[in-house]
Amino acid sequence: MKIKLLFRVALGACLSTLYLHAQINLESTRDVLDQWVQTKQITSKEKSDWRLEKSILSDTQKLLSSELERLKTALEDLKNSSTAADEDRIQLTAQKEMFADATAAIDGSIQQLEVQIKRVVKILPTPLVEKIKPLIRRLPEDSAHTKLSLGERVQNIVGILSQADKFNATITQTSESRELEDGKIIEVRTLYWGLAMAYYVDASGAYAGIGYPGADGWEWPQIEGAGPQIKQLLAVYEGSADIQFVEVPARIN
Repeated sequence: MKIKLLFRVALGACLSTLYLHAQINLESTRDVLDQWVQTKQITSKEKSDWRLEKSILSDTQKLLSSELERLKTALEDLKNSSTAADEDRIQLTAQKEMFADATAAIDGSIQQLEVQIKRVVKILPTPLVEKIKPLIRRLPEDSAHTKLSLGERVQNIVGILSQADKFNATITQTSESRELEDGKIIEVRTLYWGLAMAYYVDASGAYAGIGYPGADGWEWPQIEGAGPQIKQLLAVYEGSADIQFVEVPARIN
């Protein structure tokens, strides 16, 4: 009996030990499985994060590569434009120097023209001088030192010359006051034949003569007995008499 009892006790202890070991192994296995599951989850998350980061890195690389190409193209264009700008700058500098030389030459010619015009103005007929008086006033007193631009001076000279040419190509009739040798002032009608000469006569026809440019201005000598012919000439010009040949005195310088 004692042997059986001991055997049972020993068997129970053995079974208890085996059960305990089995429990420990089961718990250990469960821990290992939990760790494996966690590892798989972490690995899966790391793979997912890597795929996402790889995609972001790939897009970033493409973007940076595209930007790099754009910058290379822009740099090349900048180099080309810089070269073209340098060439344009060289051409513009050459043109500027050429224009400066031409301007200096023109300025010298303009100065001579202004001096000549001032002398010519003194012998222009009064009706023309009155018409171009605003242009005459704009002539610089000192052509070598003036604030007027070259364009303004050229325009002024062209205006004076064009008006003088127009007057010279036409016949102009005016009413003027003429002073006699005794100081008496009378009203006369004057017919200018361009810039060459003129005829004048008063209302009575008693005072008449011709006019022509002299060194200090126009001279108006009286011609005795020329009144009727000059009055007839004016009548033909005005249209109050038939067209006809009229003999009048003339002067050729």
